[in-house]
Amino acid sequence: MINNSDESQRKARRITSLSKQANDLSTLCDIPIALIIFSPGETNPTIWPNEDEAKVIVTRYLSHTENEKFKNLVKLETYFSSKLEEKENNIRKTEQRNKEKKIEITFNRLYEGKVNIFDLDATEINELLKLSALTQDKLDDRKKRLEQQSHTSQSPSLLSNIE
Repeated sequence: MINNSDESQRKARRITSLSKQANDLSTLCDIPIALIIFSPGETNPTIWPNEDEAKVIVTRYLSHTENEKFKNLVKLETYFSSKLEEKENNIRKTEQRNKEKKIEITFNRLYEGKVNIFDLDATEINELLKLSALTQDKLDDRKKRLEQQSHTSQSPSLLSNIE
């Protein structure tokens, strides 16, 4: 048989825990929270933070129109759909990075003579060609920037020599 004092202690711990969580949520989300807890066999509810503040919070909530009440409500399905899409995008990006790293490793092994070109399949060869083209584009871009830098750094010195 459960002792009434044990039951009341458990109830007090649950209410204390719930109040702490409500306080944390209120602080983190910067929203007003009131708890009104009805226990079986009791006529007076437990109210947190206190009766006056709870009345103000409930009155303010009830004064809003239906549109205002649900304005910031995010449907769970919408929330999880956006999270799922975000995770799928992260997975795609990770898979792409892994694919690029694998091709770079294959290229390095090919360069080091650890892999024979005839051991590669058509997909790997195509990826190596893409990597080669991308690397060539980067080199061309760097070459242009270096030429521009050398041109701009020579121009002022040429002008100063002419004067």
